[in-house]
Amino acid sequence: MTSSTLVVVLLQFAFAFSFNLGDNANSFEATYGCLQYNTNHGYDYAHPYYSTAKFKNLLITSKNVTIMRMGVLARNDGHIRLSPTEYPYDNTEMNEIVLSGWANTAIEIRRYTRKDHKTRINNQVLKHIGSAGLLSEFRPMMFTMEYDRLGNVKLTKDGDVFPFVEFKDPKISFNYVGFCNWDVPAIYFFDCPVEVDRRVCDRLVFT
Repeated sequence: MTSSTLVVVLLQFAFAFSFNLGDNANSFEATYGCLQYNTNHGYDYAHPYYSTAKFKNLLITSKNVTIMRMGVLARNDGHIRLSPTEYPYDNTEMNEIVLSGWANTAIEIRRYTRKDHKTRINNQVLKHIGSAGLLSEFRPMMFTMEYDRLGNVKLTKDGDVFPFVEFKDPKISFNYVGFCNWDVPAIYFFDCPVEVDRRVCDRLVFT
């Protein structure tokens, strides 16, 4: 074997090795330190709500922007509910963020009044945009949710600079957060550590 042939073989081996490492990287390492909620109960179940005041990993910037990190593992329909109370079943105005509903094709931001765990009225769609393939049942989609006191909200995937969805609702409350599924099981990771890259000032999340 000539030296040039040996170099080619070694390069091919190195490429194959690095490629396989990428394919087999453990994406669940990004959930380290998170709390977890599993559900296959469906949309109308009385899912629990968690007080964000008890979260250990909330980050508040110098501009009074609050950042919390979370993730979703599901084939489709990650539903995040934001409520002013722990039991929003008495004509409570609240918000819901639908990630990759409609067979993993769209995001919808809603505001409605919930009368009980099965009944909601006065539904308003604040935003509806495409999101083909955002969620996966094999890899958690980790992201940060940023919000300020004016109701500006941004959701940004780990490692990205720009949000994949942003909206504004001056009435939105982040006192409590809840999760539910639609037609397939879902696993939610929440109160996750926010990893700050020391090289930048925007507090981007890197994993």
